[in-house]
Order: sequence, then C-alpha cells, then structure tokens
Amino acid sequence: MLCSRVRQCLHRSASYFVRELRSASAALEGQKSSTEMFTEKFKAVAPGVMEPPKFPGDYSKTKLSEVDPSAPMPGKVSFNFYLPHQVIHQNSEVDMVLLPATTGDFGIMPGHVPVVAQLRPGVVTVHKELDKEVERYFVSSGFAFVHPDSSADVCAVEAVPVDDLDPAAISSGLSDYSAKLASAQSKGDEYEAATAQIGVDVFSAMNSAVSAK
Repeated sequence: MLCSRVRQCLHRSASYFVRELRSASAALEGQKSSTEMFTEKFKAVAPGVMEPPKFPGDYSKTKLSEVDPSAPMPGKVSFNFYLPHQVIHQNSEVDMVLLPATTGDFGIMPGHVPVVAQLRPGVVTVHKELDKEVERYFVSSGFAFVHPDSSADVCAVEAVPVDDLDPAAISSGLSDYSAKLASAQSKGDEYEAATAQIGVDVFSAMNSAVSAK
C-alpha cells in the first residue's frame, strides 16, 4: 500500500521537478557569474596564501547545467555510502534513502533537488525496495551530497547496523555521560560539559534507534 502511494506521488511530482529544473537552469548563468565576481573580488583583497572560497555547487559531481530537463526522471537513486575504512554501497540502485540531517530528517528519492547536508547522530535507512528490502545503519556524523542526476553520496565517520547495537551497553553509556555532564556543569567546566554533551547526544540517538527496532 505504502509503496504504491509513494510511487503515485513520485509520478505526480515528476512534471513539477522538470519545471523547477528548467527554472533553475535559466538562473544558473546569473548564479555562476555572481560567484565568479565574488571570487575575483576575494582574490583582490585576500592574502595570496589563502585559497578562494568554495560554494555548494563545487561539491556536486554532476552540474545542474549538465542535466537535460526533458530527459525522463530515473526510476532509482544511485546511492554511495562511504566510511573511512569501508564502502557499504557503491552505485547501488535504491528506491529511497532516509537521512538524519542537522536541519531535520529528510528522504532522497529520484528527482530530489541537489543539496549538501550535515548529518547528526541517527539512523540512515536504505530502502533497496520500498516496504520489502530495508537496511538501517546508525551513523555518528558525516555529510550527504544529493546530485542533480538522482545520485547521492553519504560520507560518515562511522556506521553500524542497528541490529548490532547493544541496548545494555547503550543504557550504561548514556547514564555515564549524563552523570559526567551534570558534574561538569556543577563545576562550571565548559570544556568537559561540551565533551559530555556530545556523549549524551550520541548515546541518546543510539537509544532511540534500538527502541524503534
């Protein structure tokens, strides 16, 4: 049921996406010239040892101008999931990916607008096939890059299958960091309080992940 409704919604949004893509393509030249002007002014006043600033579009492997607005929307997302020590997905064809961004959770489906998002501790859910083949990974942090050609990259510091998380160890870790946070706050130690808060945030997110299994 959910699968059919999502696919219906996807088809209805296809024409809207094409209109938005054409509009964005028309505005691309103006945006490009404005970033080039900014870069030139930056070089004129910045020390020679400083690198010019980067813009979100610089991190997109497929430029918006390279996408044909009249081309049919892909039926799948081409998904890459990288860790420093492991490749979990490489050009995998998936229906949807759900991500825990710092600005809020969001889903990637074919035709998603290009975006760069920072990830917070939470669960990356990969739907190879909607409602049928689903993978869930807990990530501590990272970044997601969604490209105009319906491909997406997730680069995380660490990722663990949610099924491999130990509820007892998580509960113990959350208690320990909560106690450290309370102690640091009572002493006015801002550094230790900030460190403990990170632990509380990560263990709280893991606790939510295992509770939702």
